[in-house]
Amino acid sequence: MFTETLKDHDDVIGIVCEGKLTEDDMERMHALLHERLALVDKPGLVVDLTGFDGYEDLSALREDMQMDTAHRNDFSRIAVVGDRKWMEWGTSLANALARSEMQWFDAGEAEAAKEWARHR
Repeated sequence: MFTETLKDHDDVIGIVCEGKLTEDDMERMHALLHERLALVDKPGLVVDLTGFDGYEDLSALREDMQMDTAHRNDFSRIAVVGDRKWMEWGTSLANALARSEMQWFDAGEAEAAKEWARHR
């Protein structure tokens, strides 16, 4: 599942992913991004993967990759927060799909990630 965070900030979107994400989760996340991107041009994005356990199946991974590709130019910066196990895999995949500046932050650095993502 995922949860939107940072709702009180117009210049940055926050998403926390926990457990295994399903295709339905990814479709709802994609709809949320469309809604938020309609309100502001090139916001920052903070994705917290601290509690992320992967994808339920290949259809969820495919939906995530389609979402990444569809929004490759939509964010000024993308901050990824989480454990090292996801850093190399997730960041290298996302870098291949996204054109935004990306930076990885350790699990305890969520506030620093938010501040970094807010600056264009």
